Amino acid sequence: MHFAERLYPQAKLENLLSAISPARNVIDLSVGEPNVPLNQQILSHIPDGFEALARYPKASLQQALLNTIRDWLCKRYSLDESSIDAQSQIAVLAGSREGIFMMPIALFNRELQQGLPITVAMPDPGYPIYQASAENVGANIYCITQAQIAQLTLNGSDTFANWADIDLMFVCSPNNPTGEVLTIQQWTCLIALAKKHQFVLVADECYSEIYAEPFKPVGLLEACKHIGNDSFENCLAIHSLSKRSGLPGLRSGFVVGDTKLIKLIQGYRNYHGVSLSPIQLKGSEAAWADEQHVVTNRAIYQEKFDVFTEFLGEYSAYELPQGGFYIWLDVGCDSEKFSQHLYQHYGVKVLPGHYLAVSDEVKHAVRQYVRVAVVCHQDEVEQVATAIKKSIAFFSHSNVVGDHVA
Repeated sequence: MHFAERLYPQAKLENLLSAISPARNVIDLSVGEPNVPLNQQILSHIPDGFEALARYPKASLQQALLNTIRDWLCKRYSLDESSIDAQSQIAVLAGSREGIFMMPIALFNRELQQGLPITVAMPDPGYPIYQASAENVGANIYCITQAQIAQLTLNGSDTFANWADIDLMFVCSPNNPTGEVLTIQQWTCLIALAKKHQFVLVADECYSEIYAEPFKPVGLLEACKHIGNDSFENCLAIHSLSKRSGLPGLRSGFVVGDTKLIKLIQGYRNYHGVSLSPIQLKGSEAAWADEQHVVTNRAIYQEKFDVFTEFLGEYSAYELPQGGFYIWLDVGCDSEKFSQHLYQHYGVKVLPGHYLAVSDEVKHAVRQYVRVAVVCHQDEVEQVATAIKKSIAFFSHSNVVGDHVA
């Protein structure tokens, strides 16, 4: 099925729940939409009124944003200021989704026009845009599970045998939906594989700033520096303000890395035409320049996770994510039935895990998982955690007594 004809996971969930009337007001935890306070200092930098929308954005505004992003990257990943050239190694994006979706066509446009097939590898389960971006150009798709990523070591003892076939590989760390974070050794192995087999390694690091202190996730650029790949050869990292700053509506992100790859992306975007308005540029610059609101956001998420852990920690299937704001939970029964029950009796929406899977094998393997986005209000966390706990108990009891509802 073509991606444009396939229901997006949240639309699929709406169909699943359409005939159900929830007993309570709905708390939607099926979408990764951050729920943190807007930082007033950042908002104060956004131009007032609509005059700015009557003009094309000035080049100086974009250059100021690029410089601010470079400064943030150098500070975040302990890079020298000379490590990144803002003009040639960073491209501004209208959100990370745009960058991910256009990546195959921007980087392999010439090959695709000549009818040469390309192969895109991606995490499974994972963000649906990886699959759609590959399908958009008719690429072959290889799925790589988190277990296979976890097996990556410098001695090459992994179980994925098709590295030589890959042209482009998406990796997500912290991972959506599992919350797993790649180690420096795993990043190093992937960078070495990308160099050996000459494929492009794209790191989706949109959740990199949401983690439990002080366990800051290692990034792709940091790993490149660690092994002396100072030019970030074959490597790109994508970041966004949506999760880091709780500003998904700003539609602002960037991609950074290999100069020759960034040049291809910039060239494509010149015609693609998704440029940021002056309002977006000024707001983005202010957000990347401020770190205090990010620290505050992390603390808010940690408080919520503490409550979930208090209520769900007794279940062996519950694990605190290493990064990001999702709980990836094996509920011990069919996830669609679980989601329907949770919605009907408690008004809580969660996403069945297999809606995020690509291969049939993984769809089957994660059939009992749900993804819970920890984006409810603080005063709703105990209510949500209690609802999930009661629903797990309900299906566990039903299975024991033979009702076969799961």
